[in-house]
Parts: sequence; C-alpha cells; structure tokens
Amino acid sequence: ADSGGSAASRVANRAKNGDDGKNDTANQDIFKIIRMIVERNYDPVIVFAFNKHECEKMANSLHKVDLCDEDEKKLIDTIYWNAMDSLSDEDKRLPQVANLPNLLRRGLGVHHSGLLPILKEVIEILFQEGLIKVLFATETMSVGLNMPARTVVFLSPRKFDGAGFRWITSGEYIQMS
Repeated sequence: ADSGGSAASRVANRAKNGDDGKNDTANQDIFKIIRMIVERNYDPVIVFAFNKHECEKMANSLHKVDLCDEDEKKLIDTIYWNAMDSLSDEDKRLPQVANLPNLLRRGLGVHHSGLLPILKEVIEILFQEGLIKVLFATETMSVGLNMPARTVVFLSPRKFDGAGFRWITSGEYIQMS
C-alpha cells in the first residue's frame, strides 16, 4: 500500500492493520479539502478516485454538504427529470436513477462506468452548467471530455491496473487535470 499520504491510502493502511474504521479521517479530510475549495471559489472541482465504489462512498459521505441554492435545485430537478422522461417506468425505479437527485440537488455528483449513459450525460451537462460543484469521478470522466473544472483532486496517485497498484503516469495525470 501507499506510504500514507492520501486519504485513500490511509484507509487502505488502516484496513490492512485491522482498524475497524471508526477513527477514519479520510472522509473528514476530503470534507475539509472540499470546504476550502468552495470557500475560496476554486470550484467546480473534480475529485478523481480510481474505482466507482470509492466515488459513490465519498459522495455519499458528504450527506451534510449542500452547495446549491433553491433556484439551482429547481433547475437541476427540471433538467434531470426531463432527461429521465425518456426512460421506462421500470428504469426510473433503478436505485441509481432514484437516488442520484439527492446528490445532484446538493451540488454533488458521481461519474463512472457503472452509470446508465443517460445519467452520465445529465451529470456532464449539470457540471458544464456549474450546477454540480463537486464531482467524484473515475477516469471515464477524463476520456474525450473537456470539463470546466477549476480544481482537480486525486484521492490517490496510485491506481490498480489489473495486476497490481502502480503510480499514475504523467500522461494520465495530464489527461485528468
């Protein structure tokens, strides 16, 4: 595991050492970083994690964060549900479709390969319009997209490549930042 500098590596080190996570500061760390970014008007920010579960976990851990005013919330609802009108009733009941508005209305989003294409597209639109202030994403967000992020945060400089963990390359760093 990493030597302990990043939030993700601290979590991994504690898990390896049998820590139950009750004293987990990773979420507090990311909360403090995001708060500083927003307070200094360095948002919107993309927080890169190298797996979709980490994206979801970090976004959901910020349950007290609300970065949108009422007008923005109404606009988010309108854009989101207009796009979801194209889905079948069955698809509208999928957990990712039903649960995502709660994050989006607070200015938070997730973007990874496990999302339905329509959800990724809506998230990209909301981010481009400045309605998502903090986006937790995997590398899929950086492929072929030019997003207006003022700040980029990496949860870890290491990623799993199928065989083991390795440092991200300079090309990957440039593509994501």
